[in-house]
Amino acid sequence: MATGRGARRPGEDDQPALVDPAEVRRVRAVLALGGVPWDALDDGVQRVRLKLLEERADPTRPKVRDPLAWLTVVASRVASDWHRSQSRDAGLRRRLAEHWSRPPVEHPEEQRLLALAVADELESMLPAHRQVLVLRYYADLPIREIAQLLNVPEGTVKSRLHAAQAAMRARLRQVEAI
Repeated sequence: MATGRGARRPGEDDQPALVDPAEVRRVRAVLALGGVPWDALDDGVQRVRLKLLEERADPTRPKVRDPLAWLTVVASRVASDWHRSQSRDAGLRRRLAEHWSRPPVEHPEEQRLLALAVADELESMLPAHRQVLVLRYYADLPIREIAQLLNVPEGTVKSRLHAAQAAMRARLRQVEAI
């Protein structure tokens, strides 16, 4: 295979691999300094590895000049992404708690307890499942729009929604909320 200017050649050794313990320690340190909690550092390292694989999969991208600098930048972006996702989730939990903490006159106690149980269960769900449930039932978005927002096929949204509903239903039965 001929390689053009800046194109990658298979087997180049100067590309970051994130298998060297020093590289992993550096990525973990950047993530920790970026505010990612200790229990999420391994997930962060895996996300950096995924970005690395995506980078290597595209032969038209120019090769990475400074692999350690590249890993550092990607790790800092992963930390920023982690904070953004946490703030979105925290904001949703806060709004739900505020909404249901004051007893409305028109809602019976049973409905309030169910809503609080649903909010608790949303916290423990997989992020992808929580995301589709919230967009579908709290934001009242159609499946087509959810698919566009998440940049996934409609079938994926339907599948996630079905799995999330089943998990929520099972968990609410288990805690005897329904």
